[in-house]
Amino acid sequence: MHIPSERVYSEMRSEAASLWMVPANGGEEIAVLIKAPSSSIKALVAGCELEFVFGKFNEYICNGVRIHDMPDAPMLISGAQRNIEEHHALLRLLNDLTAPVFLFNEMDVCLAWTNLAITESDAARIKNSIGDISSFYTGNFTSECSHALDCFCYSTDQTQTYPDASEIPLQFLEAGLESWRINNNNFIGVHENHSVIIDDKNEGEIFERAIWASLESVFPLNIYKSPQVIIGKKARELTDVLAFHQYGSILIESKDLSVLQAGFERYQERRTNGVQKQISKAIKQLVGACNAVKSGNDVYDSKGNIINIVRDKPFHCVILITEMMHWGDWGKIEQEIMEAMKSTGSFFNLVDLREFITLLKGSSGRAELLDYNLMERCKSFVKCGSVHLRSQIAPNNALQPTPKSGAAEF
Repeated sequence: MHIPSERVYSEMRSEAASLWMVPANGGEEIAVLIKAPSSSIKALVAGCELEFVFGKFNEYICNGVRIHDMPDAPMLISGAQRNIEEHHALLRLLNDLTAPVFLFNEMDVCLAWTNLAITESDAARIKNSIGDISSFYTGNFTSECSHALDCFCYSTDQTQTYPDASEIPLQFLEAGLESWRINNNNFIGVHENHSVIIDDKNEGEIFERAIWASLESVFPLNIYKSPQVIIGKKARELTDVLAFHQYGSILIESKDLSVLQAGFERYQERRTNGVQKQISKAIKQLVGACNAVKSGNDVYDSKGNIINIVRDKPFHCVILITEMMHWGDWGKIEQEIMEAMKSTGSFFNLVDLREFITLLKGSSGRAELLDYNLMERCKSFVKCGSVHLRSQIAPNNALQPTPKSGAAEF
């Protein structure tokens, strides 16, 4: 297990995905930290290829990891090194030829780790390419640094466009990996306790537990996993996760992207079609849940106790998926969400785990602010008509006044 430094942890909380090479154990060794979507982490654990990429533009060193989790659309996580300790850590890796690598998910939780090894010839090739570290840039993320990163990303995939970007030489490195060691992360709540183990074959259950864990600190007394509703004489699951406060309730249906069971060999089109089918199912389930609660049916927790859910406010219905796919036609899904809102009078949001965690971080642990952020995001969806929305944390109110301290911007 590696505990990131204050600097790295702060960067990790603000980045959707990134790569860090840092000193560890008081400088006795180094560690490679990768923050990636949970679906990509599952693909790595299942055995997909991990490839490092390095490039230099003037004095700027850019690096990245390519995760081959889809045959026709591997994921590239990239960044520009701007810290002297990371420059030295990269040099240390090229000299030692080995280091532990740790995988962090959207919640900034370390899910797995292993040891990597590189060959002397590969290390020599990369050292020759990047040159003396004394010439590497250190400092803030400037416009020049951003341009260097644009050139790096353009060079890895020239089907993408970046303003004034030019091709730069790249060095690719396939690292040998030992078997992954899986962490058992336990989350303790007031009513329930759950563990998250990334290689558990029951992927949907693990995803639900991760969602519950992300919300537990915001709704410590009013969050329930798999609550039951009595319809007639039959008990049925109301929704995957239920949370509420005095101003309203959040009903969440989660649809995990199966990787361990379905494999990571599926092409982008097939994966997107599968995700969209699951989303349509979740919309129907949430409409049914809204109707059941509005009809006055009692809701129970896992111990058979009645949950006093807030019924007199519009519900927040959240379809939560592992990863939002940008390929394909989403018009049918967008129309289904609009129709669901009209028929139930509730707010609907389709988000992936990355977006949901951003909304939580922008809510500063306050249920009423999460309520507000979900409403504003839903309004943005109605205005633009697209499910492809990304929230951005507003500036810190201590540094720059904002209308809503900590709220997300859309």
